Amino acid sequence: MSKRTDLRIQKTQLLIRNAFLELIDEKGFTSMTVQNIADKAMIGRGTFYLHYKDKYDLMDQLIEFNLNRLSEIIQPSFHFSKNRLNVTELRKMLILVFEYIQGEHFFFKIMLSNRDTPNFNKELTSFFFEKFMVEYDKLNVVQKKEIPKGVLISYLSSSILGVIVWWLQSDMIYTPSYMAECIIDLLIEGPKSMLEIDYE
Repeated sequence: MSKRTDLRIQKTQLLIRNAFLELIDEKGFTSMTVQNIADKAMIGRGTFYLHYKDKYDLMDQLIEFNLNRLSEIIQPSFHFSKNRLNVTELRKMLILVFEYIQGEHFFFKIMLSNRDTPNFNKELTSFFFEKFMVEYDKLNVVQKKEIPKGVLISYLSSSILGVIVWWLQSDMIYTPSYMAECIIDLLIEGPKSMLEIDYE
């Protein structure tokens, strides 16, 4: 396949994917048809079927692509050695995560905010949980307090996902670097260190 042909395919797929996301925002996933997508992307239905089986295949490929890219970036075990955390490397990783989501913000914002795509929220939650669970098992971290691993991983993954969702809904008002710093402060120091609260 020539480079020119490959670029043409990429351009067509981008048109299809953007049209697909716009239609989710406008009328919802359930209501849209392949013809709607083709019309929006200004291509023929036959061209659509050259790339995707149907709208469900398009949805699955979009989700798989973005989760695979996130999975390549999120490698917590790279930042731990003998129970020591390399904060500098963790910061770099988190910045890359937020930069990637910023670059694909249209996809993530539409998929996370539309009531017609609730399964994506569950899928992303499961992705973070499973990713952190696998990475945690590689670390052999010594726990100071006895707490079920599932509770700890659920807290860490859900809190990070919650921050990402809030950031998207707030139109990414802070930079990826600033968001990375916030996550690091929360993970290392915890909310307790940031609030002037007396404890009995």
